[in-house]
Amino acid sequence: MIHIIFRYIGFLLVVGFLFSSCTDLEEEVIDEIISADINDVKQSGEKLLAATYDKGEGIFCNYSGIWCLQQMTTDETVLPVRGEDWRDGGNWKTLHEFTWDAYSVKPEGNWNNLNGAIAQALTTIDVLENSEEANRDMFLAEARCLWALYTYYLADLFGQVPYRDPANIDFAVLPDILTAEEAVNKCIAIVEICIPDLVALGDNGTHAGRFTKEGAYALLAHMYLNKAVYDDRYNESSAFEFTTTKYMDSVIFYCDKIISGASFSLEDDYFQIFDVDNQYNKEHIFSIIQVATGDNRGQNDFTYLAMGRNQKANPDNNRGSNATCTTPEYYALWDNNRSDPRFRKYTLKNGGEVFKNDGTDYSLPYDGVFHFNRGFQEGQQYGPIITDGAFEMDPSDASRVLVQQLYTEKTPDLLMDFTRELHFDAAYDAAFTQNQINRGVRIFKHEYDAENTRSNGGVDIPVFRLGQVYTMRAEAKFRNGDVSGALDDINLLRSSRWSVDIDGHPFYGQTLSVLTEEILYNEISYELYWEAQRRQEMIRFGKFEEAYTAKPASEPFRRVFAIPQSELDVNVDLRQNKGYD
Repeated sequence: MIHIIFRYIGFLLVVGFLFSSCTDLEEEVIDEIISADINDVKQSGEKLLAATYDKGEGIFCNYSGIWCLQQMTTDETVLPVRGEDWRDGGNWKTLHEFTWDAYSVKPEGNWNNLNGAIAQALTTIDVLENSEEANRDMFLAEARCLWALYTYYLADLFGQVPYRDPANIDFAVLPDILTAEEAVNKCIAIVEICIPDLVALGDNGTHAGRFTKEGAYALLAHMYLNKAVYDDRYNESSAFEFTTTKYMDSVIFYCDKIISGASFSLEDDYFQIFDVDNQYNKEHIFSIIQVATGDNRGQNDFTYLAMGRNQKANPDNNRGSNATCTTPEYYALWDNNRSDPRFRKYTLKNGGEVFKNDGTDYSLPYDGVFHFNRGFQEGQQYGPIITDGAFEMDPSDASRVLVQQLYTEKTPDLLMDFTRELHFDAAYDAAFTQNQINRGVRIFKHEYDAENTRSNGGVDIPVFRLGQVYTMRAEAKFRNGDVSGALDDINLLRSSRWSVDIDGHPFYGQTLSVLTEEILYNEISYELYWEAQRRQEMIRFGKFEEAYTAKPASEPFRRVFAIPQSELDVNVDLRQNKGYD
């Protein structure tokens, strides 16, 4: 039996097959686990499918991917200028300030990456349709689901899609231009057709890094959850037709299929969903598999981007980037929910002793890696001090590392005190001076992979997971008027999670007695924060136009990004989105 982690060097394969139908390129495998008795015969369709999966890492695991568009445009995340760092031509701050346009770098990069992934998927489909290799129908269904996934996010973010029919591919003609509504309809139809040829998770050597029936159900539920927005994108009052269209019935139908199955269960240790060893986590339905070894290693982006430069897990590398933080408005949403296990976990990974991070720690056991706490990090930060390239060890016990208050690296006399308030000097200008670079509560949701370089890691990034499925079903039930059923789903999430408090004691979450739309909105984010879901949540609940730190009140046209000018210059069939022309 073979269990292949789809991590390949995809670039050369993509280039070669975009212009050729040759089938004799040799597979370049980054990481695979093969039993001794397997007859390892891989043909071109599977190679191309692996390269199509590989496109997901740049899209879903890189902070420059869709994460920056789905997060930095919301109240959950801001990447401000910090003194000498992160100005980058305004590429990051413009996202939070809602000043992006057709020339903005980050939207343009995502437009190109998504279209490149779609082209890769179409090439794979084209080859597989004419293939006689084993598992051809399953591989073809997987490729079509990947096409739908990438197309869906292009439609969601940009409102338009250059479209070639994946059931009748003709690269000789120019693509049609579809609206988001039209494109998502096509995606739904394709995925539904693919389901009979997909297998259940675990069958035929599949794992969460492959599209299975359950992955298709999750994608369908996600598309139906947001579909009413695409039908009426510029609705001034955000009065989207969620229920009269029966979309919520479809969300519930597909969520039920996942929840009623035996393949997944809720992870009681919430932060373990995002641990370094999360490859076989029981919540992961479809994930981007990240490999921490080899030449094409995964990303540490979502944690190292928030870490202070002197928050170092070992002394031989610069471990933080001191960049992203959350806003005071979003942090305040947790004020009455600090006892939620998803808010923070005090780690016990430093030799089984709690890292209190409050000044009472003198030293902690050390075995080559120092582990920081998870979740929201506010106030003065503590950690190992580096002297002459090494951590300072406890004079009375050389196996223990000294823990002291930390200062910022770029301003050595400035304490690393992560402040709740941001207090930008100028309104709607997300920029700090060098003496203000400690500002902002940081989020360490994903575990930092300290065994690798600063930006590389092996934490798998879930695109769809079981906790998210429960939030989708809860929202759909609530919009359908089944408030009791929605509350049951939310309470199951809350009561299933546990964490560790400052004294090392485990505790579980508490249930709610009532559920309003505002409470539901917050509960969804309590479960899914920092997972590239917030922009869609804010749009669905009519919150996206509101003003908050460094973001003025905005107009509905900002619900989609501008079509890049570089694309308009070469594609005469595209028209700029409303509000950007």
